[in-house]
Amino acid sequence: MALVYSSKIGIGDTDRINSDLSRIKCWLLDMDGTVSLGEKMIPGAERFFEALGGSGRYIFLTNNSSHSASHYLTRLRNMGIHAGRDEVLISTDALIRYLFGTLGEDIRVFCVGTSDFEKDLQESGITIEYNMGKEIDAVLVGFDTSLTYSKLNIACDYIRSGVPWFAANPDKVCPLEGGKVLPDCGAIISFLKTCTDTEPVKVIGKPETAMVDMVIDKYGFDRSEIAMVGDRIYTDLAVALNSGIMSIAVLTGEASLDEIFSSGVLPDHVFENIGDIAGFISHETV
Repeated sequence: MALVYSSKIGIGDTDRINSDLSRIKCWLLDMDGTVSLGEKMIPGAERFFEALGGSGRYIFLTNNSSHSASHYLTRLRNMGIHAGRDEVLISTDALIRYLFGTLGEDIRVFCVGTSDFEKDLQESGITIEYNMGKEIDAVLVGFDTSLTYSKLNIACDYIRSGVPWFAANPDKVCPLEGGKVLPDCGAIISFLKTCTDTEPVKVIGKPETAMVDMVIDKYGFDRSEIAMVGDRIYTDLAVALNSGIMSIAVLTGEASLDEIFSSGVLPDHVFENIGDIAGFISHETV
């Protein structure tokens, strides 16, 4: 059981750790760097799901807006993880909810995003424009692996003309196998901010609490019954702190232990791998 650090409990006190984790009824799980790298499960992660035995609620909270929920469901099934639509919550879902609550029902936007991002927006009833000079309500920015200079130029033109802009998530990079990374939505945000000298109105993904609030609103869990498991300091650990829920860091993604300690955003527990949590939970504790 590779518990690396506990802010409240000595790492050798397994009874107290078991007690601390036994109150968790809902596990919020980051995906990239926590459960998977690319399309593959992180070795050992399966032990966490085996320990739950299908009886605990787990919900994947991913800032990665480059894919639709159906993509993630297929990825999870291919990894042998059972999940339905209710178990996958994307930053796109939270962004859509926020936009309808803020801008009203008839929303027209320009997007910097993938075709999956655009499809999710369109299926919700949002209209997408693709050219300059249109009457739009907002510019929306996601993790765009199909990014072109033309998209950036059109987005900057709209923003400089006074159109408000919103982003799906602040992640600077997306971790891949072998320690490699992809430029993520946060890198695109930096480009647009530099070009327009304008801040986004809202960056909706973690560490914003919108996705955690959506889970609480839907299922009615008390915050003391929820844990966030993730690998990023400024998103996963920060959203747990901002939401008042338990935070558990794993060292299989972006952040190292030294980086976590120096950040000042200390989690409740740190494990080498999400699978190592299995040693502290059982079918009876969830």
